[in-house]
Amino acid sequence: MMTVVRPAAAFLFTLLAAHPAAAQRIDIIDEAKLPRFEVASVKPGDARLDARQISVSPGRLVQENMPLWNAVSLAFDVRPAQLANPLPDLITREPFTIDARLPVGPAAADLRLMLRALLIDRFKLRVHVVSREQDAYALTMARGDGRLGPRLRSSRVDCRARMEAQARNEPVPPLPEGSKPCAFNVGPGSLEMAGWPITTLLSVLSGQAGRPVVDKTGLTGTFDAEMKWAPDTATPRRADDPAATASDATSLVTAVQEELGLKLEPTKTSVDYLVIDHIERPAPD
Repeated sequence: MMTVVRPAAAFLFTLLAAHPAAAQRIDIIDEAKLPRFEVASVKPGDARLDARQISVSPGRLVQENMPLWNAVSLAFDVRPAQLANPLPDLITREPFTIDARLPVGPAAADLRLMLRALLIDRFKLRVHVVSREQDAYALTMARGDGRLGPRLRSSRVDCRARMEAQARNEPVPPLPEGSKPCAFNVGPGSLEMAGWPITTLLSVLSGQAGRPVVDKTGLTGTFDAEMKWAPDTATPRRADDPAATASDATSLVTAVQEELGLKLEPTKTSVDYLVIDHIERPAPD
């Protein structure tokens, strides 16, 4: 599947992918302290329809005809693999449409917390967190002198800041001369990103390698990157699947080292998993 981030969808991308994807801690907040949407509509979807999307525009979040695991992942800032099995059918099978209005000028974290509050208030969601140690990769510098690979370059553009300002209807300055416009494209065996931090790269590497990737590079700021590898046609494994071995990502490991000047080294890490204790169908609007 190809993921292409353009201005209309860019703020949503900052919520879904531009965060550390690996060894992530899940923060449980007192529900009384969670911010709320100004108004929100929740309606059952129709599993027979193909029209499905999640979109965020200034002042509005819409999940159209999609199962709730998408909203839960977004609300708790976790990868889908961090939702502990077994998941209720209400989470995985039944589609819902959520249309919520945001207060003026929320940050990305506020939107996540508002969605979390909606799930608690309307779906009576109750959760707890468990931690498990598992196989992972540490992303390190491949070269002793700290030089980057030929396809990883420092950027003068901060796409996350630009997209969040855009979502708040704030003016965004022109791109610095010679800089690439904000972009994030992932296809079978290929990656191109411009103006995103290393944490965004972790998201891709974790999904492709089938296990968490922990940032040990020490790199700060934003980067442009391009990479190609031999795509694995097998079904991606869950991050906690003990059958996921280093051989699954051999071609990816080579590409990371030769093209980016980074290295994936086997390690162990503790990962939080979100356990769904209770959820129920909401009352009609």
